[in-house]
Amino acid sequence: MLTLPALAQSKYTLKGHVTSSVDNLEVIGASVQVEGTTIGTVTDFDGNFTLDVSAPKGNLVISYVGCKTMKVAFSRQKTSFKVVLMEDAEILDEVVVVGYGSMRKKEVTGAVARVAAEELGRVSTSDLGTALQGLVAGVNVQASSGEPGAKSNIQIRGLSSIAGGNSPLYVVDGVPYEGDPGLSSNEIESIDILKDAASAAIYGTRGAAGVILITTKQGKAGEMKVSVDGYYGVQKITSGIDLMNTSESIFVDIMVNRMQEGVNNTDNAAWTSIKQYPVNFFNDSNLYNVVTNNNAPVQNYSVTVSGGQKDLTYNLSANYFDQEGILINSDFKRYNVRSNVNFKRNKWSINTSLSFRIEDQLSPAWDLMTQSYSYSPTSSQVDPDADITQTAGDTNQLTNMSNTLQRIKEYSKKKTEAFNGNFFVGYDVMKGLNVSTRLGIGYSNQKALSVNPVFQLYNQDGEEVTSSTYRSQIRENHAKNSSLTWESMLNYNLKIGKHDIKATGVFSLERYGYESFYASIKDLVSNDINNVNAGTNDMMVGTGSGQWGQDRVNTLVGMIARAQYSYGGRYMASVSLRRDASSRFSKENRWGMFPSVSVGWNISEEQFWKKFKNVANSFKVRASFGTTGNQNFADYSYSAPVNKNYDYTFGLIGKEFLGLGFAQSTFSNADVKWETTQQINGGIDLAFLDNRITFTADVYKSNKRNMLFPMIVPASSGSGQNSTVTLNAGNMENKGFELALGHRNRVAGIDYNMNLTFSRNVNRIVEMAGPSDMYYFADGKPVSTGTDFVTVIKKGYEAGAFFVMPTNGIADTEEKLADYQKIESNARMGDLIYVDTNKNGKINDDDRVYGGSGMPECELGFNLWTGYKGFDLSMNWYASIGNEIINATKIYTYQSKTNKELIYMWTPTNPTSTIPTYRGSKSHNNYRAYSDIWVEDGSFLRLKNIMLGYSLPKSLISRIGINKLRFYVAADNLLTFTPYEGYDPEVGSNGLSRRGLDFGTYPISIQIRGGFQLQF
Repeated sequence: MLTLPALAQSKYTLKGHVTSSVDNLEVIGASVQVEGTTIGTVTDFDGNFTLDVSAPKGNLVISYVGCKTMKVAFSRQKTSFKVVLMEDAEILDEVVVVGYGSMRKKEVTGAVARVAAEELGRVSTSDLGTALQGLVAGVNVQASSGEPGAKSNIQIRGLSSIAGGNSPLYVVDGVPYEGDPGLSSNEIESIDILKDAASAAIYGTRGAAGVILITTKQGKAGEMKVSVDGYYGVQKITSGIDLMNTSESIFVDIMVNRMQEGVNNTDNAAWTSIKQYPVNFFNDSNLYNVVTNNNAPVQNYSVTVSGGQKDLTYNLSANYFDQEGILINSDFKRYNVRSNVNFKRNKWSINTSLSFRIEDQLSPAWDLMTQSYSYSPTSSQVDPDADITQTAGDTNQLTNMSNTLQRIKEYSKKKTEAFNGNFFVGYDVMKGLNVSTRLGIGYSNQKALSVNPVFQLYNQDGEEVTSSTYRSQIRENHAKNSSLTWESMLNYNLKIGKHDIKATGVFSLERYGYESFYASIKDLVSNDINNVNAGTNDMMVGTGSGQWGQDRVNTLVGMIARAQYSYGGRYMASVSLRRDASSRFSKENRWGMFPSVSVGWNISEEQFWKKFKNVANSFKVRASFGTTGNQNFADYSYSAPVNKNYDYTFGLIGKEFLGLGFAQSTFSNADVKWETTQQINGGIDLAFLDNRITFTADVYKSNKRNMLFPMIVPASSGSGQNSTVTLNAGNMENKGFELALGHRNRVAGIDYNMNLTFSRNVNRIVEMAGPSDMYYFADGKPVSTGTDFVTVIKKGYEAGAFFVMPTNGIADTEEKLADYQKIESNARMGDLIYVDTNKNGKINDDDRVYGGSGMPECELGFNLWTGYKGFDLSMNWYASIGNEIINATKIYTYQSKTNKELIYMWTPTNPTSTIPTYRGSKSHNNYRAYSDIWVEDGSFLRLKNIMLGYSLPKSLISRIGINKLRFYVAADNLLTFTPYEGYDPEVGSNGLSRRGLDFGTYPISIQIRGGFQLQF
């Protein structure tokens, strides 16, 4: 006899068929789960599912990416279902993070962009900026270097400062960071970027360069979920510069001799070191092949565990990243661990976030690439692992060999250990009123070890070659960074009918500290000891010095008030005011006020728009005005330092004694004040065909007032050469527009999503103080060992513009030579002709002309994702248009007489060549770095990433308890189209003074990898 309990426990089968409302086709891989349980399955290739249940009744929850989640009731009487999933058209109800809160995207009145985690994870990199490139309109990302661990230059809506920092403020889960927080993409849930000043003004002193808000992954209530993913790949350099071999080098030596003035210039009289050391004739060295490390591996692995219950959720993640460099002596390893725990019960909310990070970075000598360019092919090949080397050659060749060994063997190791803690407590005082406090703690310890190893070099006679400029050395530098952030916040929400009012008040304290000390010693006894015990002479110990190296403390105090209003989601307004004080200013100029206002109108919510809803279902217009400040310059700039070691001898002859002395070495400006940015922004947001097509456009103009600038002080003032003082010395302007177009759909069972971004920003120096309207950057030299400056600050042009000497071909006819000799009497056939632009009869810096800059005129990004029956394909294209590059690598190889193009230079036997003749000196005008012949078009189009993946059917893997198993192959930087002749057109360097100067830059490589993603 069947009892009622037995009947209740007996199983029965549910069957169903799931289709999409978009194309009426079967939905493959839709999740089907019994509500409130872990019982579930997925639809098969025909959109069908079967599921055994025992509960007498309940609900099935059916979900699929891009579709609205549906619930259907089941019972013993209802076991068959036909489900049509509707497209999720609620993109505008997506919640985005803004400063000190969040909002529905529909009600955002500023220029805010969001990037999801899955978009970041497609690129193999340790750098957040590289992953963002091309994804967001108005966010310019340029690689500073291809070196492992290098950080990109991120500029939001152009340059924000000349002397101050141009990097945006990073805020992780509400806590601001000094610089890039060093997160792995595995830790990140989403990124929201505040682009306009009205949105960023809530961060006052820190928001002038924009704000990047990072939300890390949090746990969700339910059963524990585990995710494991990883990849392994290789890297390869695909471009280079052609250098001469031995026979070509000898040929050029002979050609140069033929064109020397004098009677003894026959080929037999042509002097080369090979005549004296014929053994070198058999050399055909190429140092480039020694310093490069093609097929270097890159790998990444991560594990995430998350879950919890209604009141308590957790998310634990760990990541390991390892990238070996494509140059010798370079490598980067990073270990990240993060724990996020959230507790909510009754009126209390308590969140904690703890993260640990360890980084190990190995770096080569700073000019390793340039050293390989200047190495003569007739010199002996170098073994970087040998401690003893013997070679033949003249004094110059032996010196060059010594310098080469120095650079190849030199390296630096840097180890960083960092901890960050974030503790949040919130309490609901009453309906709509919440008070909260957040404490952020950060600490990092860094040890840097620089080694100039000992080695021995012998000449052909067995005599040791010594260098007067090189001594083996070890230097250890220890630095500690600390940060403390405390914020107390009050939020009040009031809703009366269609009126929605939100008020926020915040009091913020921030403290940042830096301490360092170093120890160094020379004349090492062994390369096997990697500490100061290896040295024997000239031990030195001290603390950091200079504006950026000194021990320092920086404090910030902020008070914020914000009010937001919405009427039925139709009319929106937001007003904020932040008052900040910074210790980087004197007491008289310490405080600054930063207001903002923004408004929005959802036109599509109006009655008259209903007739357009079928086509344009959403239409919003926005306008904003905001003020932000910049205090990103050196601490204590308002106070002149007094330095030691200015000792003086006193006393009579024979009775002298040394008195310890201190002196002021630089000037300061006690009146230095806030650099402020005022920006106006207007934008529209449109969505068509139930959000299948979205369009956003923004236009903006920002004015930088009281721009901080390090003005050079004349040496006659007593401060020495190139001494500077920080002044509020000018104004700068950025204006531009941004477009973003998105489209998603499902056609014939194929899901796809594509986005196109376009950005144009025009930067201009509006006003400059001082006696000159143009100043050269101290490091704005294409060749660092030279004296030719090219990047400038000049009124009417963009910051970092190139000003170069114009040329008009070469003197390849007697008529051209005679005409040019009227200005340059020493000119000869084959020489470069400079243009006397001001017609004063001489060639000097007054003849310089604008030669472009490293800033692009516009940028484009195109991103595509498509999926079909378990397969997925994604790609990310990026284009930079209108930027120039000064090919300093070409300059240096011309000056060093190693560039293969020199075999085609002008000679009497090659009179149609356009390449100026080599005159035997780097300083000859033919190859000066300020010449316009080195300026090239740096525009490029790059396939930044392409990925092809396959996810095994859930119906197959769910049997063994796996929710997702995906395999993929991917490539980064696979294709680059550019007219630039150098290594790589992406030359970011420091983002301003050296942007676009390609001098021995660590090259960017192609990466090809395979990986997997596992979830259970």
